[in-house]
Amino acid sequence: MMQLFYTERISQLHYFCLFRFHTGDLGRICEDGFIYVTGRIKEQYKLENGKYVCPTPVEEAIGMSRFIQQTVLVGANRPYNVALIVPDWVAIRAHLKVHESEPEEELVNDSKLCELLDSEIQANCLQAKIKKFEIPKTWSIVAPFTVANNMLTPKMSIRRHMVVKVYDDVIAQMYGDDSSSEQTLSKQAAA
Repeated sequence: MMQLFYTERISQLHYFCLFRFHTGDLGRICEDGFIYVTGRIKEQYKLENGKYVCPTPVEEAIGMSRFIQQTVLVGANRPYNVALIVPDWVAIRAHLKVHESEPEEELVNDSKLCELLDSEIQANCLQAKIKKFEIPKTWSIVAPFTVANNMLTPKMSIRRHMVVKVYDDVIAQMYGDDSSSEQTLSKQAAA
């Protein structure tokens, strides 16, 4: 089959459709004819408005910020996306000129930090040409995802289902589902 592909120069898209070669990958074909894999079909979910979201490109765009180490996008069967963010405290302290003695719990509520992360999320998503409905409306700062807390696999992939399970209460508060008066580490993103 590959000989036919190269000798007759049929397009990659036609080749995959013609022979029903399904890998479970989501991707795109650029102008030069190269195939870029952007995510997995099984990671894809649907928002309440019926639009499908593949979280991987959004998470990668947000993760391009030097102030964010890890991120998980959540929004299945919800009206909009929210993000769980693990910040890079060293880079944030250097940028905001905050001394190391100030605890992270106090930094979380700092308006400068919220503005910084909001602008980084918006700028990186716009630069990566993420659709408006895919950009998270709110975000929350959480503890790092590690192998020790069972949120990373040994090959350092995030276990999305474990993160969602552990931070279910934080996610509910971001959507306004939880009526408890506990203070959450979330911030409404600039619209």
